Amino acid sequence: MGEQSRLERIIHRIEDHIEEWRKEDAARKMEAEANREKLWAEAAEREKMLVEAINEELSQKESLEGVTKQQRLVFVVHTDEVNETLQDFAGKKDRLVKVLPGRGTHVSAAGLSGSWLVFEEEEPG
Repeated sequence: MGEQSRLERIIHRIEDHIEEWRKEDAARKMEAEANREKLWAEAAEREKMLVEAINEELSQKESLEGVTKQQRLVFVVHTDEVNETLQDFAGKKDRLVKVLPGRGTHVSAAGLSGSWLVFEEEEPG
């Protein structure tokens, strides 16, 4: 009987640890989601500021699409790791060949969404 109660105590301790881990995990996930929303809001604000700065520079009111086409530039929100990859592609003179809309990517009230940028290696020669 003593062996069974000892086993039950061990099982209860394990269950307590699992429950505590689940609570901590849920809290981390909520914090991560809040941070993600904050970052998207900041990115939307930066994009807005970029458009305003470009519009001031050009002294004319154009849509973001018009400005990006005229200036041949696009503002992209990404992580530091993706920045390194993009820099690598640019250094190798890889070329952007396709933009694929992301499925299930974040879409905000500011109209931000994700896309996959497909690159092709520059052919030697």
